[in-house]
Parts: sequence; structure tokens; C-alpha cells
Amino acid sequence: MLILQSTRLSVHIMKFWDWLPPADFLRIITLCSFVWMSISGCAFTLDQDQFVTAGFGEKLTRSSGNCQESALFEGGQEEVLSPVGLDPARIALLDWNIYKERRVGWERDFLRFSSEKDIIVLQEASLTEDLLQLFKAKQLYWNFNSAFRYKGVETGVLTAARLKPYGSCGMRYNEPVIIFPKTIIVSRFPISGSREQLLVANVHGINITLGIEAYQKQFDALRAVLQKHKGPLILVGDFNNWNDKRTGVVDLLAEKLSLRVLAFGDGGRTRFFDKPVDHVLFRGLEPVAHTVHSVTSSDHNPISVTFRLGSK
Repeated sequence: MLILQSTRLSVHIMKFWDWLPPADFLRIITLCSFVWMSISGCAFTLDQDQFVTAGFGEKLTRSSGNCQESALFEGGQEEVLSPVGLDPARIALLDWNIYKERRVGWERDFLRFSSEKDIIVLQEASLTEDLLQLFKAKQLYWNFNSAFRYKGVETGVLTAARLKPYGSCGMRYNEPVIIFPKTIIVSRFPISGSREQLLVANVHGINITLGIEAYQKQFDALRAVLQKHKGPLILVGDFNNWNDKRTGVVDLLAEKLSLRVLAFGDGGRTRFFDKPVDHVLFRGLEPVAHTVHSVTSSDHNPISVTFRLGSK
């Protein structure tokens, strides 16, 4: 299947979100999308090229990485006592929609907030040479699920870690109005001295819709994948749940998967339509500490969370 990719006009349309009131944006984007599809040139990328895997000292590889076709959940779960893995007493995670690294200071903030983190999950990550050099310097393993390519640079979700995951896979769903896909990465990590393994799902929720059908479909498909895993789980990212109906979709998923929602109070998370859209859901873990960092280097504030493995 071929996926329609970005053009100059469509990227300018996306930028309206930065300054136009969201309600007006949703009205205008519908009309602009039809114009865009009518007059713009199109670039295409094959599905099997979208999922990128790399590690410190390893060669970069590409594949479809499709979770529906992945062997990620076949065997290996709660079977072998892992001698090397995440520290069960301290699992530190950074979550950040990095806004395609457009704003001044993102490198500084990335280095500051990713320090001593075991797992880093990014949304709207652009696979630039600057970002790749930071991963190399920090000796990170990483997986990237591409949403679109513009001017030769791919953008999507990215999960990096200080140790190599047992496996990772991706999901991809088109925005029904502006065509741009939103992507997800699911990764499975060993936990030191434990037969349990941690599943981490890095989510960028579908944003521009006139209803919730596409949003519901994305999260239903995600639930079908995550319910295959019986152990500890972190579901994290930019959910784009900016109304009550979308929040209801997330709440139902949390109920079905027995997830708890990390409570932040009123502090610091990015809001659209006055609702926070960056979330951390979990099970089989106990939160030790969490912080929302106020920054100007993105339109989202990064979130740091530390967990420990919960007792059964």
C-alpha cells in the first residue's frame, strides 16, 4: 500500500495550528485539504520502508515493522529470568512531543531532560542528523516509525533506550482530513532479575477529525495489540484527546487494559481546547516521581517519570 506524503502546501497548512484558534483551524483545514489534494504534487513512500531500527554501533535497518505482522508477542514473555535489563527499582522515562526540532534550544533541553533516563519517547521527531548525533553521543538504541517525509526529512514517533529492546513494532493511521498519518511504536524491554518484561507504547493520537470514528479506530487497534501482553505496561505520548468524546475513548482503553492514569494535578502539561493532551498510563508499576518541565523549545512541555516495578 502506498502512503500519501507531505508537500510544501500541506506543511504550511499544518503550521496554522500554531497561531489560529483551534475551532477556526478545524473549519479552515477541511477546505484547504481539498484544495491541497487537487493542486499539489505528491510523493509516495512504500509501507515497508517506514519502520527504522538502529542501535549504538549497529547498522540502520528499515522494515514494515507492522505490529499486526510482528512476532513481538510470540514467546519469551515471563519465561526466562533476565540477568540484564531495566533496574526494577528505578525505571526513568522521558516523554516529549519535540515539535520537529523547529524551535531554538531543543538540543539543550533534550540533553538536560534525557539525562539518566532509561527510556525516551518522542512524538513529532524529525530524523535529522542533529538528532541522530545526540543518540550516538548518548549511545542509545532507537526505533522510529515514519509518518511522512518532507524535503528529505522523515517525521514520526521515536523510542530510544539505553539498552536494546527485545523487539519493537509500529502502527500507522491516516488523519482523515489532512491525510498525514499518525504513528505508534510498541517496544518490549527486559527487566533485570525478573521474568516479567515491560511493554512501552509511544502514541501520537490522530488529531484533525470532524468526528471520533478515526480516533476510535486507532485506539481500538492499539488495544488489540496491547492486550496480548500480560505484564507491566506504560502507555505514553501525545493523545490529542482535546474533547470529552476523545477522552472517553482513552478512558475505555484504560479500563479494558487495567491501566492507571498518572495524576499531574494542574501543573504544566500542554492544553488544547483547555484539556491536557500528554498522558502517562501504566500498570504493574509504582510511580516514584514525576515532573512537567516548562520549556519554550517546543509547543509541548516534556514529562519526566520514574517508576519501580510493582509487587504482584
